[in-house]
Amino acid sequence: MRPTISQLRAWSPQSFADTGSAAATVAESLDTGIGTAVRAFDSASSWSGVAHDAAHRVIWAEHDHAGEVRNVLHMVADEATDAGADLCHARDFVLGVVRGAEGLGFTVFDDGTVTHPDTELAGQAALLADSVSDGLDTVDFLDERYGERLEGLAADLTSMITGQPDVRLPGGTASDADSVVRVLETLTPTRVRDVVEQMSSDDVRRLIQANPHVVGNLPGVPFAIRAQANEINIRNALAAENRAGRGQGRRARTLRGLLEPVRQPNVDATRRGDDGLVERTFITFVNTPRGRMVEMIGSLGPGTANTAVCVPGTGTSLDTAVGRNRTAATELATRTGGPVFLYLDGDLPPDLRAAASPSFAAAMAHRLALFGSELDTEIAGRAPGATTTYIGHSYGGSVVGSAEQLGLAPDRVIYASSAGTGIYDTPHPAGVDRFSLTFPGDPIHYVQSLPGNPHGHDPDTAPGVIRLDTGTVDVHEHPVDADGRTVDGSGRTVDGGLVTHGAYWNDPESTAFQNMVKVIVGAEPDLYVPRKPDVAELPPPPLGAPAPLWWLYLFNDHADGDIDLPGPIPDIPLRLPW
Repeated sequence: MRPTISQLRAWSPQSFADTGSAAATVAESLDTGIGTAVRAFDSASSWSGVAHDAAHRVIWAEHDHAGEVRNVLHMVADEATDAGADLCHARDFVLGVVRGAEGLGFTVFDDGTVTHPDTELAGQAALLADSVSDGLDTVDFLDERYGERLEGLAADLTSMITGQPDVRLPGGTASDADSVVRVLETLTPTRVRDVVEQMSSDDVRRLIQANPHVVGNLPGVPFAIRAQANEINIRNALAAENRAGRGQGRRARTLRGLLEPVRQPNVDATRRGDDGLVERTFITFVNTPRGRMVEMIGSLGPGTANTAVCVPGTGTSLDTAVGRNRTAATELATRTGGPVFLYLDGDLPPDLRAAASPSFAAAMAHRLALFGSELDTEIAGRAPGATTTYIGHSYGGSVVGSAEQLGLAPDRVIYASSAGTGIYDTPHPAGVDRFSLTFPGDPIHYVQSLPGNPHGHDPDTAPGVIRLDTGTVDVHEHPVDADGRTVDGSGRTVDGGLVTHGAYWNDPESTAFQNMVKVIVGAEPDLYVPRKPDVAELPPPPLGAPAPLWWLYLFNDHADGDIDLPGPIPDIPLRLPW
């Protein structure tokens, strides 16, 4: 409802936030209680027979029922927490305008009308009245939105007293929600989408409550529905960390961060009184030891012209991707005007030694190819004509190239400091614009030029790949003091070297970052300008130097994968033919 000023003063939106905290606590307690009961039952190893089997069926039915109730409580916690934050902000905005106006001598009436004894201030009074009215409209909008959602969830809880109601499938057949989810798992993504999109919103919500893990990660389920389910999955994962005594550990801190609202890129204006913050959108979330997730940063809609998918490199996990990787992806979304998907649906190598293996790329490439077809379907339905650009950084380039070899068909690909163009022998699809970005002096050149590189061809010289200019990048050093705290450091501008392997992701004004933006939006990027060798040249060793130094100089003094011969004599390539 649209309150009067006096009614708004009496409101206490903090009660919503308190309700959200209480719902989360009850959900965790319910999960702990039923889990304790199941473990106690299972520990009774000496008990067997008909009574045992009957009790087993009952307790597991209650376990399933309790899980569904817990999931609804997590949805209540989510909506109530958001309602508290949004309504508090809107209320404070309106009452702040009122206090400011009254402090300047204006009179603010209960309906939001503003006047002043000085008729020359009538224009200012009208502007202040507009601000108050717009703020009250925002309060009304938020109140109606969250009220409707919370009423629906309250009805869900009431209907689940004796078990979750059946859902109705296309064609009118009624079935248990758990059974429907199991059937969906056996269908193709196209068929899954067809079934889910024909179901009512209430029935889809019951599928989410029955099994958020499957619904949140099942190919074919529309992205918006997956995001709702993954909100529950994140809350369940956080509750599990708390139960295990790791509530202050790194993963728990990461999970809490995933639940924090953020500012949406590319939103030019919001309602007066709206804080402009939105929930984060996770298309995939699985709480494995290293963590799996796909986050959509930005929104996909009728005005979207382009999208991008970023696959990071070695050492990235759920706990690290939420830092600089997400910051860079957000900056890309802001500058390109389209959503950027930060893709981590699989394990990347934890270190450089593991990065020598193509097995991580093999495991992730299949999922990325499938995700690509899902994104194409979403674009066709929500943003027809929007382009797709896939960016693979470092080891992520091997993942992107391998996914292409398995059928991924984007509009554009960027191999950003990439280990290679793909681990398979199959060709890449035609009709794709491909680009590479590698600074001179980046140590990835040593990997790219390895004879028989397991990650495929050197992207900078691969047929059909256009090498883009890297120019310069500003590198900001952040030293650590004696207490381990980061302190302000100095910056420097570089055009190559070890640090350039990833520094350009942190400098949106760098040549390389700007070139990525140009590729994504379909502008003309800057082509590569040679400024220095890709790898440092080794000087000839002095006469009488040990044999290993001469071998290093003769066989690979440019570290470019060939035997370097003097003068006009052609070098002897060591690369395998591609």
